[in-house]
Amino acid sequence: MHRRFLVTILSILVLTGCSSDKLDVDVSDVDFEMSFDRFEEKMFAADSPEEMSKINAELIETGGELYEFYVFEMLRSGSVYDDSIGHYLYYFITDTTMKVAAKDIRSEFSDFESDQEDITEMFKRLKYHLPDAALPEGLVTYNSAFNYGVISTDKKIGLGLDMYLGQFNSIISELGFPIYMKEKMEHDYMLVDIAHSWLATNVLGDPTSDTFLSNMIYYGKLRYFIDAMNPEMEDHLKIRYTEEEYDFCLASEDDVWQFLLDQDWVYSTDMKVNLRFFEEAPTTVGIEGSPGRLGQFMGWRMVQQYMEKNEEVTLVELLNETKESKFLKTYKPENE
Repeated sequence: MHRRFLVTILSILVLTGCSSDKLDVDVSDVDFEMSFDRFEEKMFAADSPEEMSKINAELIETGGELYEFYVFEMLRSGSVYDDSIGHYLYYFITDTTMKVAAKDIRSEFSDFESDQEDITEMFKRLKYHLPDAALPEGLVTYNSAFNYGVISTDKKIGLGLDMYLGQFNSIISELGFPIYMKEKMEHDYMLVDIAHSWLATNVLGDPTSDTFLSNMIYYGKLRYFIDAMNPEMEDHLKIRYTEEEYDFCLASEDDVWQFLLDQDWVYSTDMKVNLRFFEEAPTTVGIEGSPGRLGQFMGWRMVQQYMEKNEEVTLVELLNETKESKFLKTYKPENE
């Protein structure tokens, strides 16, 4: 009798602990909708330059500056207002490689409705946690000719579906991307890239200073908000690592922090040091066996610990917190 009572009490405590998690929230009542437009489907349906000119005019109305950027920067086809744009775009959709890519996109993303639901849910969570944050009006998809994964304007998100066909896709496997980039050209990383692009462009702004610590906290907040938008996602995906890369970071956290302290880099403004630890790369130079962006991982762990040890702090308060010493004070890295 007493044992059964104890088990019941423990069960309640466990459930209570889970439900108190800042990121474990119910967004079923959050009011948010966004539009989705499949530009690549419309473009690759054209059967002549003249038809493409008509489609181009429609996409100018729908996509605005995002569509202009897509045609000018990604496709290198000039201005969408050029009299010959229909011919230029028709050359693009009838290119042999692009036709194969279009077929692969149709196959991989035939059930894009499930992705739309996940994307909408993701932004509902952002609205729940940050009620005043900017939210996208819509998302457009396209074939970027293997140039861009995700871009964001102040109103819309552009998604290059060709960049998520998988590392073993017949085209991607032959392209000159380095292996560490090809590994991340998977459908599984798409939601994270969408969240990252929107947050960096429209929510977080720039780091408060150029120090190593400031960059750690900036990227730590960014990853924490990505986590808040995708709480059920595997942790390694939230930071765009493979499982092996993520496990390495967990196992090496304390050693890497000690290395940073020994090098006196925590308050460094050396651009080369920041590039080594925060920018995309196959490895973090100086840390044998590491993935790139190790500073982003360390920053995420720092912000996680700050939020765990300050349960009363909301995500709005986290966003607006500028006192770096608060984060540094609570950070106690461990090797797992």
